[in-house]
Amino acid sequence: MNLEKMSDIPAKAQGWVWNGVIPEGQVTLLTGEPGVGKSLFAMDVIAQLTRGEHCLTAAAQGEPGQVILFSGEDGIASVVRTRLEAAGAALPFVNVVQNDTHKTVEKPDSARNRPDDDSQIESLELYLTLLREAGEPCRLVVIDSLKSFLDATNGRDEARLRATMAKLTELANRSGTAILLITTPSKVEKGKRGNWTPTSPVLAEVARSVWTIVRDPDEPARRILLPIKTNLCETPPGLGFFIHNQRICWEEEWVHQTAEQYEADATETERVHHAAAKSELSRVTDWLKNRLTDGPVYTGVLKADAAGHDISETTLMRALILLGCRKGKEKKSDGRWFWRLPDPLKSPVGSGSPALQARTLEMKSLAEIYAEADQAGGLANTTKQGT
Repeated sequence: MNLEKMSDIPAKAQGWVWNGVIPEGQVTLLTGEPGVGKSLFAMDVIAQLTRGEHCLTAAAQGEPGQVILFSGEDGIASVVRTRLEAAGAALPFVNVVQNDTHKTVEKPDSARNRPDDDSQIESLELYLTLLREAGEPCRLVVIDSLKSFLDATNGRDEARLRATMAKLTELANRSGTAILLITTPSKVEKGKRGNWTPTSPVLAEVARSVWTIVRDPDEPARRILLPIKTNLCETPPGLGFFIHNQRICWEEEWVHQTAEQYEADATETERVHHAAAKSELSRVTDWLKNRLTDGPVYTGVLKADAAGHDISETTLMRALILLGCRKGKEKKSDGRWFWRLPDPLKSPVGSGSPALQARTLEMKSLAEIYAEADQAGGLANTTKQGT
């Protein structure tokens, strides 16, 4: 055991690739649903670093930094390079490692690019050392996506994943290089812990900074970068952005919300919408029951009346199904469709009601109508006939 007095250890300030978001010498995790812009976020950060800029700050421009990118899902020439150029990256400072694990038949040693292999971690550290000694230190290592390079991220081998994460954390600490891991929550984990939770709790435990990108529920084209966990500083605010021409366009205003608060707000919004929809369905059901009390009503007339009461066709159909209404058609060449309550047919009263006797009607259940509609080319055709 080697004991050392804390007073003999020189203090060292925590450096940042992106202040409050991506710390130097630490592992950062970025998670989010497919298609929200995680890879584009990485391209934007890479572009700023290779230009010598401080991410989203007005600080003076510094020296460009080297970046190592493990790209496992996108084509290097057709996708990755195009995105880097769109972001304005200095390409000579970007070093790309492709995932070639799909070539196992041609190259038995094709796992050589896997960062969870001990020899490859040693090679990566050696490369980082060489860059630093050459006066061109690597500021960031990006692994996109983590599941493309690490088999253990599926959660079935937690011990292996924990060991791999420990090695990457030690490498980041020794080299002073920031490591950004990009991942997507699995369906199982998403169901257990919500949209913003990483694929595996092990990742969240080991990473010092965990962030997510989510869609704005009120504006689908808008994305929001939100914090989940920040162990090295006070929780910073989030930031909104849009994607335009394969490039991220950041907003100027900060978003003072965490991922947990976002999830709570989204859940509450969903609850409110559900309650409103339930209330609307109740209103339409009561209206429909009153409308059909005096007898069957032609489909076209019923839809027109519903529209006059601000009732959508979707809600009207749901109410018809909920009440167990039946659809019928007049037994004549130009017979029209109508709806009635499931009770015994009554003599129709009032304008818009078909004056028909029960013996002249061909009655069918809603299930039968749907089955016939499917055979005839879809419900839309049947509905059209009824109007």
